[in-house]
Amino acid sequence: MLTRRHAIALAAALTIAPVVPAFAQSVTLRSADIHPDVYPTVEAVKYFGEIVTKKTDGRIKVQVFNSGQLGTEKDTIEQTRFGVIDLNRVNTAPFNNLIPETAVLGLPFLFRSVDHMYKVVDGPLGEQI
Repeated sequence: MLTRRHAIALAAALTIAPVVPAFAQSVTLRSADIHPDVYPTVEAVKYFGEIVTKKTDGRIKVQVFNSGQLGTEKDTIEQTRFGVIDLNRVNTAPFNNLIPETAVLGLPFLFRSVDHMYKVVDGPLGEQI
């Protein structure tokens, strides 16, 4: 007889089972950026990829597609939503149509400094956005 406890254990085992072999395999994450190869954001994502590869003993790699190779920021947001792209470095402006609350971040003279911006975005207001 299958008790509730056994059903929960079985469901957990079936959920975890496909994941266990995945940890043993290597994975390449796809990352998009519209900027050219030497642009600071592209360099930052490449550096992030190097750290991830090192920390995972090469099991996880990050392949960077820069210079708009995978499309415009709007295109890459859609691809990210559908799981085609794993990491996506975009500006906040393309999100404004999808998430109108993000438009506030683009207002001029909204923040006194970079530190002020981080405090706001990392605080309660950022949580609401």
